[in-house]
Amino acid sequence: MTIIKMDPAEYAISAEYFPLLLDILERRSITEEQLLEPLTLEPGFWREPGQRIPLPEFEQIGRRVFELTGEPWLGWEFGAGMTISSHGFLGYAAMSSETLGDAIELAVRFFRTRTTIVELQHRVEGDTAVLQIDELVSLNELAPFIVEALFSSFHFMAQRLVPDILPEGELRFAYPEPSYFHRMRDLIPVPCRFDCAHHQMRFPARDLDEKLRFADPRLASMAEAQCEQELASIKSPPRLLGQVRRIILGRSGEFPDVDEVAEELYMSSRTLKRKLQQLGTSYQRILDELRKGLAVEYLSQSDKTVDEIALSLGYSDASNFARAFRRWTGRSPSDYRS
Repeated sequence: MTIIKMDPAEYAISAEYFPLLLDILERRSITEEQLLEPLTLEPGFWREPGQRIPLPEFEQIGRRVFELTGEPWLGWEFGAGMTISSHGFLGYAAMSSETLGDAIELAVRFFRTRTTIVELQHRVEGDTAVLQIDELVSLNELAPFIVEALFSSFHFMAQRLVPDILPEGELRFAYPEPSYFHRMRDLIPVPCRFDCAHHQMRFPARDLDEKLRFADPRLASMAEAQCEQELASIKSPPRLLGQVRRIILGRSGEFPDVDEVAEELYMSSRTLKRKLQQLGTSYQRILDELRKGLAVEYLSQSDKTVDEIALSLGYSDASNFARAFRRWTGRSPSDYRS
């Protein structure tokens, strides 16, 4: 039987990233005191070793940053400014790995030492490597800041570790295109797709074999041992959102209702609804987001007709699907495809 206990404090991010955020604000003449003035956090809280920022407080910080700067695109700058040391021992373990693939495997394995708000998944699909960010708790309005910061950080880290690597592939985001994206479009070296089923960085699988310029087996072993110690002290929060998504996607076009999913998780539908609400979302919202993401991918990357896509997504006819797609995106399927 699956028993899932929710503790909001388990969803957090390492405070080691906070000084970088303060540096960004300082360049805009905004002080730490100004940032934290309306919040419950005290200036200097981040200096405590091992300090982590729970998601509710990080959400407050994010909203305050946007309020003070008026720059909701700061995630790109935040990620670009991250150095090896910003990622703690995980940064040093990745830096000293033999290949890019080895570094990514370490990042996936020890990402919990950096945050339990999201987790990393990695796989290879044919000749394409996929690095996927899965939300462990619904990020809602904070999603663009966190996801864009991570993708930006991954890009610039790879450039430092493998200077000759060419930026190829694409970025996929599971949220609509932000209103500010036109400011960033020319600065991002690969195509970006929005309203997708997942947050993904996709790039040539051959890049995984690239040798890292700072490879050092001895340092890698020492840093990995430190990561193991750190990982053991951080509790892994429930992966309920991922479990629900996997159950929905595992039915091959037959999208289950909330009662069926709850049954597979050995809980009542009322309990499942309550736990999803605690994570900032609902079953219907998860279902709609997955259907929307799959619809966008089918329309942009396949030759399926609208009727075939509607059937694949569990709709009885194309008109019902078209109404849902317009509600999600503001456009008809045919308009989106063209």
